[in-house]
Amino acid sequence: MWDYDAEGAPLPVAGELSILLDGENHPRALIRTTSVETTTFEQVDEDFAAAEGEDDRTLESWRKGHEAYFRRNLPEDREFSLDMPVVCERFELLYPRP
Repeated sequence: MWDYDAEGAPLPVAGELSILLDGENHPRALIRTTSVETTTFEQVDEDFAAAEGEDDRTLESWRKGHEAYFRRNLPEDREFSLDMPVVCERFELLYPRP
């Protein structure tokens, strides 16, 4: 959530289309946001962690990896905490077709 605030960027919105770019700014995928929920870090649940598909898909590994990420990347005026707000976005892949 704080990244959106720091960048002055709007939160994603259900129904919104996004083009995902690779490291060289070439389009690689088209997604449609299906839901957006703002919650706290500690309230992210097992279902969301599994759906994100990273590491072994457990809540424990999601928390470990994301805590490390947030500690490295939060804006200077912010500190990691269990009650920090996070944005949980779900989407469907439209292109390339699965």
